Amino acid sequence: MKQDTRPSVVVAYAALAAVGAAFFALSFEYHWSNPEDGAVGPGALPRVAGLALLLLGLVLVGQELRTGTALEGDGLVVEDGDHSPEERRRIRRKLLAVVATMVVTALAIPLLGLLPALTLMTLFLAVVVERQSLTRSLLVAGATYATAHLIFVVVLRVPLPLGVFDPAVWSAQ
Repeated sequence: MKQDTRPSVVVAYAALAAVGAAFFALSFEYHWSNPEDGAVGPGALPRVAGLALLLLGLVLVGQELRTGTALEGDGLVVEDGDHSPEERRRIRRKLLAVVATMVVTALAIPLLGLLPALTLMTLFLAVVVERQSLTRSLLVAGATYATAHLIFVVVLRVPLPLGVFDPAVWSAQ
C-alpha cells in the first residue's frame, strides 16, 4: 500500500464490491429469463447490477492502492476552516435528512410500491433538502417516475412492488 493511500477510501470501495458480490451471488436464486415467454426474468437486473458494482468496486480499490492520492474531483473531504460551526451543523443535518429519507422510503415501498415511494422521496429531497421551487421539484419527481417506469416496467419488464396500487389488492376474489 502506498503511503498516500487512504484506508477509509479502500474500505468504502471494498464495501461497494462486497455489496455487488452479494447481489450477484443472491441473484442466482432467480431465473435469468422467464421460462414461459423468454422475457427478462427477475434475476437479470440484480445479476448485472451486482456484477457491475463488484467490478467497479474492485477497480476503485485497485486505483486507490496504486495511486494513493486524492484525485481532483474524487470527492475528497478535508477540514475546511472556512465553514462556520452553523454551516457544519447545517451540512450534518442535510446528510442526516437524506439518510433518514432513504430509510423511510425503503420502509414505504411495501405499502406504496417502488415507483411512487421513489417519486415521493425525490420530491421531498428536492423541496426540503435542496430547497428547490415546488414547480421544479414536481418536474424532477415526475421525470424520475417516468424514467424509472420506462426503464424497469416497459423496457426491462421487471416485476416491481406495487403496494396498494397492485390490482390484486383491490380485485374481488
